[in-house]
Amino acid sequence: MKWNKFIKELANLTFFWFFGILFFLIFRISFVSIYYKQISVFNFEELSKVLFMGFKFDSTAISYFLIIPLLLLLVVSYYNKFNLIKKCRVFFQFLFVVLSTLICTITINYYAEYHNQFNNFLFLALYDDQKAVLKTVIQDFNPVLNLIFIFACIAVSIFVFKYFENKEFIYNQLKRIHFKGSKYVVVLCTLILFFAGMRGSFSEVTAIRKWSSISKDPFLNKTVINPFRSLKYAYQDFKSVNLSNDKNPFLSKEAFKKEYNTPLVTDILKKQATGLTIEKPKQIFMVIMESYDSWPLMDKYEPFKFSENLHSIAEKGTRFKTFLPASNSTFDSFGAIVTNVPYCGVNISRTEGLSEPFLTSIFTQFKKLGYKTNLFYGGFLSWQNIGGFCKYQGVDKIYSGVDAGGVSDSGDWGIEDEKLFNLVLANTNTNEYSLNIILTSSYHSPYVVDVYKKGFPYSNKEEFPKEMQKYYDEGITFEQMGHLWYRDKAIGDFMKLAEEKYNKGLYCFTGDHFGRRFINHKPNLYERSSVNFIMYGDNIPKSLDPTPGTHTDIMPTLIELIAPKGFEYYSFGESLLNSNENEKFAFQKLVKENEIFYIPKEGKNIKITIDNMKETEINNNTFIYKYNKKMALAWHYIMKGNKIE
Repeated sequence: MKWNKFIKELANLTFFWFFGILFFLIFRISFVSIYYKQISVFNFEELSKVLFMGFKFDSTAISYFLIIPLLLLLVVSYYNKFNLIKKCRVFFQFLFVVLSTLICTITINYYAEYHNQFNNFLFLALYDDQKAVLKTVIQDFNPVLNLIFIFACIAVSIFVFKYFENKEFIYNQLKRIHFKGSKYVVVLCTLILFFAGMRGSFSEVTAIRKWSSISKDPFLNKTVINPFRSLKYAYQDFKSVNLSNDKNPFLSKEAFKKEYNTPLVTDILKKQATGLTIEKPKQIFMVIMESYDSWPLMDKYEPFKFSENLHSIAEKGTRFKTFLPASNSTFDSFGAIVTNVPYCGVNISRTEGLSEPFLTSIFTQFKKLGYKTNLFYGGFLSWQNIGGFCKYQGVDKIYSGVDAGGVSDSGDWGIEDEKLFNLVLANTNTNEYSLNIILTSSYHSPYVVDVYKKGFPYSNKEEFPKEMQKYYDEGITFEQMGHLWYRDKAIGDFMKLAEEKYNKGLYCFTGDHFGRRFINHKPNLYERSSVNFIMYGDNIPKSLDPTPGTHTDIMPTLIELIAPKGFEYYSFGESLLNSNENEKFAFQKLVKENEIFYIPKEGKNIKITIDNMKETEINNNTFIYKYNKKMALAWHYIMKGNKIE
């Protein structure tokens, strides 16, 4: 009787495992079906590889819910405590159903915004404006529909478990195993299968992240890892660079000492200006545009007229197209531009008090050149501690959305761009040398500007120019498109007034990161990576592209333009006007004259040749050490300070 009860409970645990596998199989197929427009290589072979590798990751996730009920069964069944064993199993079944439903629903919604399952940006959001994040989720991600789905899925799953609780198919199969020593064989096989399930494999190759990119299709590869494992890896990535003050995640202690044998980090970063290139501009305006990537400025998409004003400015000035943002998020790119320290995975929004202000700060170094420094931000200064951060890095004056009336119809993220630019015009003295950094916020969910009232011309696909209609497959909504157009309109209106008021001004424009919104669902590596850097003003050199660059090259470029010969400054980057470096690094990316490389921590390395926009997988990792060397120095400067010991 005791053995019959044992195998009955073992049968229920086996059903639990099969249910979990089926649950995640349905999730993965649903995931692929929802975002099928992003698939570029699809056939039965590719799908079967993804599903089989996904099965391995799912098996490891389910095993964690089985481990306690199984151990309890093996230990407590001897004392005939099967009611306790059953209660424990039922509890973990319920826990699995609730947590799995929640995490699968969240990751599908998270993917819609970040085009990835969970990554370290999930934890960087802890530094964000929680109220604004919550409001955006409520307005953009249909919480009512998601909640209905969650409750329905939980209810159906619990019903299935209850319905099959007393079914005896698996029990009858186990009961048929009957020979001398069969009980020991059943227990041993159970343990072997369980440990194989935890590893996701019977072989030496376990189910870990580095083996997940088994498809030729980048999107399908993103569906392989189980959401629980994806969350675990996201936290590991966040922890490795943000919460560890001891170990440099990019170079070993020995390699770091070998590469950087100087007393101070700034000894390595010290530079001298080669001499005045243009007449010193009275005002410098650096506009950092929320989610403004390269594609609206590409010749291919110019007929959409999403960026007419900025395109016109670029034609009159100089524009760098082979240019990468420091990161994939607003504050991390903003922080890299302000501090000139490359983003290396560390959120630096709250570094005041933990280390000295960075000597590489754009505010500190431009004050040495005689400029008053101003920050204009359309949101609240509490967002990512941007107010305290910039004060600590040396800014003289900060203006926020509060100075223009606070929250407007742009929602919790900030005032409309035109109101922000009016704030700039009202507070920039024509007789004063000033560096004015402007961070816009209108092109951001929940997208609440009335763009049709502002003059946005499109409301359906048929209104596009005929030659452009083939590119659109609803990868971006008309509401989002309108906000992209509106931001350019606000820039055009600002420039009309600014050029008249500040006739000795220098104007710079860049995007903070890829906007995660594209005209279709299949942007190539260039389209989903690059931003532009544009300079316009008197005597600005024309069209130096394809000089490669990143956000940390902006400050040294401006200094080399306006600083007298011998002016000493500190910079991680190089001037785009006279750089000797043919390759520049951003977080997990490299840009060369005609190429962009994607070099993730684990997974496939990809290269795109910009001339023909052809993507290829690469195995040559000769530049990986150079990347790690640069990021190791940035990490050390942030986490350890200026001293190298």
